[in-house]
This record gives sequence, C-alpha cells and structure tokens, in this order.
Amino acid sequence: MKRKIPITRSGYRRLVHELAHLRRNVRPEVLEELQEARGYGVKIENQQYLLAREKHLSLQKRINDIEDNLERCEIVVGRKFFMKQVGFGTSITLLNSESGEINRYEMVGPLESDISEGKLSVESPVGKAVMGRREEEEVLVLTPSGPRIFRILSIEI
Repeated sequence: MKRKIPITRSGYRRLVHELAHLRRNVRPEVLEELQEARGYGVKIENQQYLLAREKHLSLQKRINDIEDNLERCEIVVGRKFFMKQVGFGTSITLLNSESGEINRYEMVGPLESDISEGKLSVESPVGKAVMGRREEEEVLVLTPSGPRIFRILSIEI
C-alpha cells in the first residue's frame, strides 16, 4: 500500500486544476504538433518529430505523476490544538540564530513545498525538527549544509 501524503485543500485544488489544464489545453496542442511532425516521416533525421515526441512523453509523465500524487493525497484540515504548537497547516515565524534572519512559513505537505513562497514541508529537515514544538523553543536542525539552530518566534493556528 502506498504511503499517504498530507496536503492542504488549496494544494489539492491546485493539483486538480493543473491536471485539468494539462489534459484539456496542453495535451491537444502537443498531440497536434506530434501529428504534424509525423507528416514529415518518422525518421531519425526528423528533428521536429523527435522534439514533439519528447515533449509528448514529458507531458504524459507529468500527467501520470499528478494522477499518482492525487491518489496518494490525504487532505488534512481543522485539527484542534489544546496548546499552541507547530503542526500541519500552522504558520510559524522562525529566527535563524546564526544569521539573525527571520522567516515566516506555512507548514505544508511535500507536494506543496516551496520555500520561495513561504511553504515549508513537514517532511523537510527543518519541518521535522519543529513539528510539535512550541513558541520560544530553540531547535537544532541537522541540514545538509551543517547544523543550524532556530528559535520559534510565533505560531499561528
């Protein structure tokens, strides 16, 4: 049995919309390009055909990946907290004790993770380390670039 992947409602909707867009809009265009390129012959010298075929295979792989991810997703909503602690769906503000840098993150599943948008995966090294912690706690995180110490400044549920 495949392991369930936690995801927010908005993340799930984003995947569903992306899948629909790929199927309805992108796939017909790619298939049309492929059909047109086939008209020139299916030969190794036909670069247009090879590129169109590669684009089609890449698109189909992305569609299959999204379908597989949607099958494995488990939407996590409205957990009740008896005390303020870091959990899936909470927003946290972290202070990097070394650099003094302060960042705000929303705790999300691995499929939604995007640090540039402030979305931190609960399965990342930092995400795993802060889960279940409370405000003002310091957390030692073993990252690929070495150990880091973070202080949880605030938690918003």
